Amino acid sequence: MKTNMARSAWKAAIGAFILSLLALSAPAQQVRANWSTEARFASYKTYQWIPSEATNHPFYRQYVNEYVNYALTQQKHLQEVSAAQNPDLLVTYHFTTQQVMDYESYGYGFGPGWGWGGWGWGGPGWGWGGWGWGGPSYSQTQARPRVIGYLTLDLIDAHTRKIVWRGEAVQDDVSKSGNAQEKQVANSVYKMLKRYPPPKKKGQA
Repeated sequence: MKTNMARSAWKAAIGAFILSLLALSAPAQQVRANWSTEARFASYKTYQWIPSEATNHPFYRQYVNEYVNYALTQQKHLQEVSAAQNPDLLVTYHFTTQQVMDYESYGYGFGPGWGWGGWGWGGPGWGWGGWGWGGPSYSQTQARPRVIGYLTLDLIDAHTRKIVWRGEAVQDDVSKSGNAQEKQVANSVYKMLKRYPPPKKKGQA
């Protein structure tokens, strides 16, 4: 009884957290999905996780599993099973990162049209005129590193062993904060799996 109550509370907490993300402004994120036009997605009822070695960011593992499980079981109504129960789908993910440098240049000084003119001393004809400076007199370039994250989620037909659906998310700037990383993963998973299952083909049952 206590186990069921704890599980229900966990699911409710995950759902509330995902909904709260919709009101947040996140760093730039690109999401897309692709799928097999021959797959019969309505026939997929169960899934099993399979391990992936294609990740260089171990902290993401716990977040990806947690939010994908929630989306598939609570929103897509699939059931997670073991290999002995002959799953319909195999689920895996890949996450890699790449560090890039952004360069920002700034300067200050006198712009076009500034100069000394019209002032004089000692009577007519004396003074400075026609002298001026244009453009910045000082500039500096600053490098700022950031990490781009690439998250790929694959759903594989367990019988044909072919990928039938793939979601991809690119995060322009992966946060260094654990709490922010969790929000970025949750947001990516939510946006990707909004595209699952894909629209049915015309005439498909």
